[in-house]
Amino acid sequence: MSFKLWASRDWGRTMIVSYEPSKTNREFYASIDDRDHEQTTERATQMRARGWQDLDEVGRWRTRLPETDPTAPATLARMIVTDLRARGTVCPDEVTAWDISAGDNGELWVPGIGVDVHPRRGPHR
Repeated sequence: MSFKLWASRDWGRTMIVSYEPSKTNREFYASIDDRDHEQTTERATQMRARGWQDLDEVGRWRTRLPETDPTAPATLARMIVTDLRARGTVCPDEVTAWDISAGDNGELWVPGIGVDVHPRRGPHR
């Protein structure tokens, strides 16, 4: 189950937020494309300060939190807001959720997400 976020002040940079219920180790997950930044020690410090855990081989920062951690959803939400603010976002109206999917597991509803939602298609600006 996942959705993607775009922020109007950093348009085109995709942040993916998901929950994986089918794995043995159920987890909350987020990633953001950061390929357009030079990945220096300073950049790594900056991204980790926002809450990102590691950088993959193609330039996406990722964070994984186990479902068993009762603070995981709040921790992930804080990290997402921190990153959006660091990229210039000042209000929820500047954020769009799209490509909301539950895969073959049914529908994922996000009524409390607090941002503009466009199911199954990219946002248009």
